[in-house]
Amino acid sequence: MALPPVSIITVTRDGLFFTRLLVDQVRRLVGPRDYEIIVVDQGSRDGTQAWLRAQPDVRLLRRWTWFGHGHRHGEAAEKAVRAARHERIVLLDSDAHPVSADWLENSADLLDDARPIAGAIFRSPHRGNPHGWYVHPHFMAFRRSDLGGLVVLRKLRGEDTDTGEEATIRVLAAGRGVIGHEIAFCPELSVGHERVPTVAGGVFHCWYTSRLLHEEAVVLRESEGQVSRATYLDPLMAKLRAHYGLDY
Repeated sequence: MALPPVSIITVTRDGLFFTRLLVDQVRRLVGPRDYEIIVVDQGSRDGTQAWLRAQPDVRLLRRWTWFGHGHRHGEAAEKAVRAARHERIVLLDSDAHPVSADWLENSADLLDDARPIAGAIFRSPHRGNPHGWYVHPHFMAFRRSDLGGLVVLRKLRGEDTDTGEEATIRVLAAGRGVIGHEIAFCPELSVGHERVPTVAGGVFHCWYTSRLLHEEAVVLRESEGQVSRATYLDPLMAKLRAHYGLDY
């Protein structure tokens, strides 16, 4: 029986190292199925667009984002979903990537009317969400036909919910369920922080990458100096290079 085809979607701005690693790992672990990778680039200036254009299995969409107007990650992701060729969508943050061969078997392949979304369960008490948890968009699988109905990726409640959180709220309100994978600390790639990086459902997530590249001072304040490029991002990239034997 043929495995269902999937459209893998990510949104990026700079961070070529992580985008390239995502593409490499999807290729390695997508299995014997039809797939496409769609990357929405929001104005990278580090060579990301040139590298993506050279990849035969990647579709590059461009969407400029001005500083000070919000990251608009959800709107960019929705643009890619509308352009997708396949019904089963897997949304990954650009600093996430699969690490287990069964990552799609235990998420996108299980989607149905009773459980229309799958992915990493993030627990946070946002004011707009009465449940205290949601499927986080760093790893979220859903059906393209549900976009705009059960699945909304943009923020509709301002800062009361996160990007993609609306999807979980709507699915639960409709009496449906989710296929959830708990987020766990990833000790083998630890660089000293007690909570990140993480793994959930066979998907690794760095966290903080885009914000460290574009608003490091804010992250430093929020993390009380624990997370910076020098103390977190650079050592993690070095560990990933060694872990995968990368030459980039």
